[in-house]
Amino acid sequence: MNPHRPGIVLILVLLVFPQFSETVYAPVLPQVSEAFSVSSNLAQLTMSLYFAGFAAGVLCWGYLADRIGRRKSMIAGLVIYGLSALAAVFVQSFWAFLIARVALAFGASAGSVVIQTVIRDCYDGEGIVRVFSLVGVAMSLSPTLGPVLGGILAQGSGLQGVLYALVNLAVLLLLWTLIKLPETQKVQPCHDHQRLSMVSLASKMIGDRRIICSVLLVAGMNILLFGYYTLGPFVVANMGFSEQVFGFSGLLMALGTAVGALLNRSLIRRVSLAKLIQWGCILALGGSLLQGLVSLITVESQPVHLVALLLPMVLIVTGFGLTIPNVLGTALVDYKPQLGTAGALLGLFYYLVIMAGLAALSTWYVDTLWYMPMNFAVISALLVLVAKLRPHTV
Repeated sequence: MNPHRPGIVLILVLLVFPQFSETVYAPVLPQVSEAFSVSSNLAQLTMSLYFAGFAAGVLCWGYLADRIGRRKSMIAGLVIYGLSALAAVFVQSFWAFLIARVALAFGASAGSVVIQTVIRDCYDGEGIVRVFSLVGVAMSLSPTLGPVLGGILAQGSGLQGVLYALVNLAVLLLLWTLIKLPETQKVQPCHDHQRLSMVSLASKMIGDRRIICSVLLVAGMNILLFGYYTLGPFVVANMGFSEQVFGFSGLLMALGTAVGALLNRSLIRRVSLAKLIQWGCILALGGSLLQGLVSLITVESQPVHLVALLLPMVLIVTGFGLTIPNVLGTALVDYKPQLGTAGALLGLFYYLVIMAGLAALSTWYVDTLWYMPMNFAVISALLVLVAKLRPHTV
């Protein structure tokens, strides 16, 4: 093995732990509302504002990844993540808890931008598409496992149990990183005359149609996924079911993950990336419309109605699995000299959109079954249009 190329398992774990951290927390959202005596809308803000911290973090860590190196940036991010998770355990007020959540997201974001940069350091061409295909599997599988574990922890030890689990995760990841993550940066800043300032680079990216379409596609798919983890616990609770039932809905999501992964692996050499991205968006739209139809039907059996309402999420997650790896794997093909900073700006752009989208879903939340699928259908329809507008990768 190349000593400057980290193991693929470590890459995948560090890349997906931020998503896992967020979805393992989702089942305890109703408990956050009760613990701090706040409304469900405010409790949901702890999900949407997570992405505010994340957006700030990707900008910071991506910049530092180019300046101080990938390894040091990842270690610093994990330290902040662990300390913030520990602080969240002991705070007494809702607003202090919210600040701890934002700081936790800031630290966790290193796993996204720094490790994507590591992948782009170590792979190119068909190799990077294959790795991002594995990334897509991991990114769509990790959110499905999070609610299952979160539901079990919520049932047994509540909010505190979930927070302590995040602290333990931080310690384990920090030790693993210290031992196994090498420095992968190949070009030192002082020797690279092709670099642009961050402002100039941002201006260039904002004028790049591939970047704008990539941002909207990644953000839109994540709003669908995390919109479910934000709104789903309240939908399930209002239908009379426990947090653990919502947690096990992650198994349905895992089914979509497996289907998306298999489709991507079998089609990636036979179908253009542009087509795969378009098909992923169409699948998400189909799942949203089907879920909307189910929400309008009266079913006497609540368990049957719940299963019928959640099954279309399989199609949405399958679409996620087809879209995300193929967008991320090709988004920065024209930005090799500044992969860390360009990756940071890309992440900043799409996490700001994710934050705004989730905040809108929470702010205007209506306690009806049709609210979630109606919004998902609108978002998916827009994604189908954006996928057609995105320039093809040469």
